[in-house]
Amino acid sequence: MKLEMIESDKEELLDDEFLFHSHLYSSITVLFAMAVLSKFFSNDIQFGFRGFLTLIVVFIGEPLCHFLLRGPTGVIVFGLGCLAVYSILPASHLSATRKSVLITGT
Repeated sequence: MKLEMIESDKEELLDDEFLFHSHLYSSITVLFAMAVLSKFFSNDIQFGFRGFLTLIVVFIGEPLCHFLLRGPTGVIVFGLGCLAVYSILPASHLSATRKSVLITGT
């Protein structure tokens, strides 16, 4: 009887931990997606290899980190992966449409 209670307590603890880490993964994914989408919409960046890489991180990286690197290690690796991919996205550039450039020399 006592052994059953200990095992049920362990299962509940693992379920609570799994649920907590699932919420962390979801929060990181939502923040990452909002940051990437705002960068794409505000800078008129076209979907290319870097955009494809962001999708790979979200749709393949999250489950791999969640189920293979369980616990806080997976959350940290996934968060750093999102940060690394976000940092290689192109920065905002000034639009050159309907502008003239004056080149002067000496």
